[in-house]
Amino acid sequence: MKIKSLFLAMVILAAGSFISCDNDDPEIIEYEAGMTSFGFYVEDNEGVIVQDYVLSEITGTSITIPMPEEVDKSNLIARFTVTANDVVKVGEVVQESGVTENNFTAPVDYIVSEGTANVKYTVTIEKAPDYVWSLLAANFPDESLASIMRISPAGVPHLVYKMDREDAADEGLGVLVLKDGNWTPLGGQVSAGRVNSYFDIAFNSEDQPAVSYTDYTNTIAQQASVKAYNGTAWNFVGGEEATTAQVTYNALEYANDNKLMLFALFDGRTGPLARRELSVNIFEGGAWATNQTIPGRPSEHRGWLVNTAKLGDVVYMGTHNAISPNSISIYKYQDNTWTPLMDAWNDENATGINLRSFDIEVDKDGNVYAAIAATNAEGEAKHRVLKYDAETKNISDVGNPLEGASGGLFNFDLALSPLGVPYLLYRNASLFPTVVSLDKDTQDWTTPNVLEANEATDLSIDFTPEGKAYIVYNKSNNIVTYKYDAPAN
Repeated sequence: MKIKSLFLAMVILAAGSFISCDNDDPEIIEYEAGMTSFGFYVEDNEGVIVQDYVLSEITGTSITIPMPEEVDKSNLIARFTVTANDVVKVGEVVQESGVTENNFTAPVDYIVSEGTANVKYTVTIEKAPDYVWSLLAANFPDESLASIMRISPAGVPHLVYKMDREDAADEGLGVLVLKDGNWTPLGGQVSAGRVNSYFDIAFNSEDQPAVSYTDYTNTIAQQASVKAYNGTAWNFVGGEEATTAQVTYNALEYANDNKLMLFALFDGRTGPLARRELSVNIFEGGAWATNQTIPGRPSEHRGWLVNTAKLGDVVYMGTHNAISPNSISIYKYQDNTWTPLMDAWNDENATGINLRSFDIEVDKDGNVYAAIAATNAEGEAKHRVLKYDAETKNISDVGNPLEGASGGLFNFDLALSPLGVPYLLYRNASLFPTVVSLDKDTQDWTTPNVLEANEATDLSIDFTPEGKAYIVYNKSNNIVTYKYDAPAN
């Protein structure tokens, strides 16, 4: 019995030992580390990118994102999501989604860790395919004698044009929008009667357009009128006539939704301004304040072509001065104050500036670009782009002068991409539509791209906020449209 009892005791002791060992085993923890999405958002990189670049799902550990070559990749902020409790590092720096900057000019390794689990994700920004200019089969439902195209803040191309009619009295003003690949009338004929060939368009914060034009059927022939589109119809702004006398060249710009500015070349013979003096007309508080002038601008600086650009609530206005020697002036209007940036500027090495070709643009830093046509010391007519540096106040050439058409009106149009790259659309020496942009490496113009070997007039180029662009020009009274986009689009 003792032997049997002893055996039983040993069995019980052994069983207890096994149970004790089971209870002492360490808990096995399974760690999971992983990146589930990655991208660069405009909200985190304002002024650096103009659209979001996002991978909403990640497979594998190599992340490749294409971006345009013009993007500055040296200080980009990434936004990412990871699995629960993960820590993300680049080198020894802990990364915070939507906050931490990194230099992506070379691939960047992100280490995602939780406990003993570590996963390396390599992020590479590659060069996106170059955008190309493609002819759009956009139906134009009319014939045009003159036109301009501008893109609204929401990215919608608008075309303002003078209608071609058998009877000159019927040559009114129309506005079209590019919708579903075709030009579509917006609200019917704008003007009451015949207009001349100088008009403009501006947009308020709600993306609604306003247009300025001179109408032969006004009380005084070719007084300016301004109409705004309210979503269903065109209505006069402040009455049928916005100026007190005949005007010619004009430009329109919103300082803000409550202040609309009309710049016009006064062409009255009996005052109150000198003939061809630049007039400033402001619609505010329900009425036009007409025949104002820019403080300090001499009345003998007779205006000619006038153009505007806008940055926030700051309006930039540039005009030719038809004096000897011909010159240009550019002004800034901010907080009800005018400041001259380029005051009667001319190049002492040039023999003249063509009064019939001129345009300005402004970048996000307030630097102003001006396109002019000037004759150099050798008597050669060249297209030039100047840059006024807002910080240093220096004026310099952008790229080298370009050979283009001489004489005539509106030989070119200037545009800046959302990333600040200048583009110039111009008529070359054969009068063919040609486009160039500034190469960031050479700081000179790219090889001229001749869109077609036919004469073109009334050239317009403009960009959408996302970086796509459109070109419009007139060929034999018909509108030709090009789009600048990635090849697949």
